[in-house]
Amino acid sequence: MICLSFELVQKCVVKAVTNQLVMSDLKIKVHKMDTAALSGQKVRKPSFFRSIRFWIVVVVIFWILTDSNPKDTAGFLFMWTLPAFFLLLTAYVSYTHKRANASTIDLLNVNDNGLWSHEFQDSKMTIDTNRELLTLEAGKRKKAYKFSDVKGWRYHLAVGGEIVALDLVGMAGAKGHNNLTRLKNFENSGFFIQVKDIECPEWQIKFHPRKGRFHHERGIRDTEMQLKQWCEIFDQTLNKTTAAQ
Repeated sequence: MICLSFELVQKCVVKAVTNQLVMSDLKIKVHKMDTAALSGQKVRKPSFFRSIRFWIVVVVIFWILTDSNPKDTAGFLFMWTLPAFFLLLTAYVSYTHKRANASTIDLLNVNDNGLWSHEFQDSKMTIDTNRELLTLEAGKRKKAYKFSDVKGWRYHLAVGGEIVALDLVGMAGAKGHNNLTRLKNFENSGFFIQVKDIECPEWQIKFHPRKGRFHHERGIRDTEMQLKQWCEIFDQTLNKTTAAQ
């Protein structure tokens, strides 16, 4: 009876260990697959016509046209004009922010191809570890540099400078000041690369948060994390290659 119990326990232990190994192997495979998918996938572009506020406006207009008394239709449509305008305006503002969030394209060594690239708006950088080249683009300028010609890199994230007003006149002035400050902060922020190039000794690559807005805490944290990630990518690719030489 004791022997039988011991054999039963032994079989259970072996089966449990086997199942655990299988699950661990499955998790590893899933993790690798997800990482590759995240590195190479294209972010789904937002659409203004998927906005809930847009469809609220459409549904209400449809309801007015189909269910209201024909004599009252014009009046109902007129009363709905102002709320509809504000709903569409806020929907468009939200859409523009989401579109900017989805505009960053990062391809990080997809399928171990040795290519690391970041692209946002008119700026792009590509690290090619196979040819040991760093290609930089900013506007209409585009140049490729050998790893040995890259002198250094850093990032800068400009924040703050906004003001708060309590009266109506002050709020109007503060709105304009804050919009200008946010634009300047964005233009002065990014990933900066110093190279051995008399014509263009420093390049600026722009970054934008994938989550939140650039001037909000969530967006600032997301942008800073991206910038730190690319500092690490440069450290591990360029420094590793130059050290091997």
